[in-house]
Amino acid sequence: MDLKEKERIEIEFWKNSKTENPSIFTLGNFLNKIDKISILHAKISKHRNLFNNVNTCLEIGAGQGWASSFIKKWILPEAQMTVSDISPYAVESVKYWEEFYDIKVENAVACKSYELPFENESFDLVFCFAAAHHFVKLEETLTEVHRVLKPSGKCLFLYEPTSHRVTYKLHLAYVNSTNPSTPEDILIPKEIKKIGEGLNFKVEHSYDHKSQNPKSLIMGFYFKVISTFGFLEKILPSSSDFIFIKK
Repeated sequence: MDLKEKERIEIEFWKNSKTENPSIFTLGNFLNKIDKISILHAKISKHRNLFNNVNTCLEIGAGQGWASSFIKKWILPEAQMTVSDISPYAVESVKYWEEFYDIKVENAVACKSYELPFENESFDLVFCFAAAHHFVKLEETLTEVHRVLKPSGKCLFLYEPTSHRVTYKLHLAYVNSTNPSTPEDILIPKEIKKIGEGLNFKVEHSYDHKSQNPKSLIMGFYFKVISTFGFLEKILPSSSDFIFIKK
């Protein structure tokens, strides 16, 4: 699938979804996001020090901005929060989460992750939650992130599906065989680290399964096994966090 078609699907999903289109705030949408909020909270707790002294924050691949709204309410109430997503139909729904949390996101923009319409050195923190594996143009995205981050600024890729390059094709085929609403990809940690370091980031990568919310006993057992035997998480499908620190 070429980039143009993939981006079209990503944009149109938020327009056509029965539960997540911008015309209404549905119970299904609410329940789906609430299920993810506990994972987001666990991730923030794990990386809490990175949210200290943050005055300006940007979320890329934000969808409806529910994660930024949660952070604005409970973690960074005084920070200037900017939400961005490739789909204007997603960004249009930020209003529902603002109302739910009784907060105001300062800026909501429809843009591509690799074409950020912000000035150089604008943000203390850039983050995305389970979105980086949708970006495709990861090197270009991280180039833009580096540009908009302030000196010593940080970027977080949280809750990303990862795999070793040896098992990448099998994992990718499995994920897309489940008929996801938008095309899925998998991140290869060594490749992400190489890209980041090439852009003059200090890159930290960690596997994290304790924050998982498995949908079945089998998946729960799987994550327990790969957590117990650490070498397995480096080979088999896993879940990871990445920290990029601008030098």
